[in-house]
Amino acid sequence: MKKEFACGCSFDVVDNHIIYNPDIEKLPLECSDTWNMICKGNTKGVFQLESQLGRSMAERTKPKNIEELSDLIAIIRPGCMEAIVDGKSLTQHYIDRKHGIDPVEYFHDALKPILSSTYGILVYQEQALLIARDIAGFDLQEADILRKAIGKKNVSLMTKLRKQFITKAEEKGTVTKTQAKEIFGWIEKSQRYSFNKSHSISYAFNSYLTAYTKTHFPHEFFTSYLKNSIGKPDAYLEIEELVNNTRVMNIDVKPPNIKKMNKYFTLIGRNPTFGLTEIKSVGGSVFDKMITCLNDNKINLEQCDWNTFLIGFGTCIKADSFEAIILSGALDCFDVPRSQMLHELKMFRELSKREIPWIESYKRNNINANLTECIQAMLDQNDWSDRQRPIFRKDRIEIVESIVDSLKNPGYELVDLPGWKARKEEHYLGVSLTCARVDEYDTSRANCTCKEYIDGFNSQKGIRIAAQIDAVREWKIKKGNSKGQKMAFITASDGTCSLDSITIFSDEWTKYNKDIKEGNVLLLIGSRDTKRGSFLIKSISKVKNLA
Repeated sequence: MKKEFACGCSFDVVDNHIIYNPDIEKLPLECSDTWNMICKGNTKGVFQLESQLGRSMAERTKPKNIEELSDLIAIIRPGCMEAIVDGKSLTQHYIDRKHGIDPVEYFHDALKPILSSTYGILVYQEQALLIARDIAGFDLQEADILRKAIGKKNVSLMTKLRKQFITKAEEKGTVTKTQAKEIFGWIEKSQRYSFNKSHSISYAFNSYLTAYTKTHFPHEFFTSYLKNSIGKPDAYLEIEELVNNTRVMNIDVKPPNIKKMNKYFTLIGRNPTFGLTEIKSVGGSVFDKMITCLNDNKINLEQCDWNTFLIGFGTCIKADSFEAIILSGALDCFDVPRSQMLHELKMFRELSKREIPWIESYKRNNINANLTECIQAMLDQNDWSDRQRPIFRKDRIEIVESIVDSLKNPGYELVDLPGWKARKEEHYLGVSLTCARVDEYDTSRANCTCKEYIDGFNSQKGIRIAAQIDAVREWKIKKGNSKGQKMAFITASDGTCSLDSITIFSDEWTKYNKDIKEGNVLLLIGSRDTKRGSFLIKSISKVKNLA
């Protein structure tokens, strides 16, 4: 049996599972779905293109084959990015020429055979070698010495090779001395941190393979990637970015679930699901204690309710770890508000070491009793006569009675506000999954979500997105009429996904920068930049907190 995709790719199906065991030698390099995903900049997790720069440049260059993908990987290196010719980088020259914005030009006709595949732009080390050979008559060994000298910034050797290049080029007569000087300077600037093409092509194949996997097996791809993110220096930032990307692809990442007892990220159904050890303050040792507690108390998690779990696990798990498990959403399967669980946990832990075993025993014999009923039964059955040992001392009666009273009348409303839940999930998981801070605000004036914007929403009347500001990067303008002024690039999210392509220019930034701070929820008003796809902020408005 085969599973057919719209792009024409097909895979074997065994026991209702799609089998993906690619033969790299036979990998279809013309998969339209894969190339479309790359061209949209949906390359989080794709080898070499997962950074914000890589994602942005993939969308701008729109590669359609391995050769162009190799070019993309090469032009986002410092060599092309930092080499400025005629007021802009070689990277920008490549993009503008590829898309017909600028004409493809060659400094000299002799360069055309060498640079035609990269639109007249010097991208690869091999091209520099060929230029040195064809323009200055270097043999390939001499040209390679030049390449190494550039890469290692060997000043004395570069001075020698510069003279040699200019002299030999003039002798060969292909270009003039002035042209030779300019070509050498061009080589020097662009090749300092450049790729060789064989390296770049190899990278391009790996990039395509990961993109191909992400396109056809996104659930498995993200589960694996999320699992491997734990332990990285910026693990929680990585997790947040990955989860936002899953939302773009309509994949629902789930919080940990105590009834599944998975240690690490696991694909449950079609949902990548957090493991218990991936909760902050819950490590492998806590997980092992929980397993021991399950076995010792013969607890069946599938049939377990909140009170059984609380009484069974209340003392075997440290308070901070237990709270983390609650606030991460791992106990939502019990259908009890998290605030209520926290309160009852606090009350339970005020019981003494002598009282808790009695409560545990009573609960085992009265399976449907809740915590309040268990403690009340203890109060009712305690006996201070000389005939038997009391459950607890007389000096504890007021304390135990106050615990019961607090359980019956907490003194405050046990309600899970969306903003509170979102902040706690962000703290313990790195990302909010069940709600967002925005959910606490009046978003009625918005006409678009972050996800809808990414999917192509546009309006002649303007775009209004209610979102939380996640990151702000201020930028000093280096050229043009606004040279010296400041603008900013912003990342914002609203629970549907995240937008990292928000731009605010200098006039608007000067006006609104005091309000555009990380953590603030604002109504962002603007339009789509049809050339680059970024959201351009024209104005902002504050939104009312409904909590």
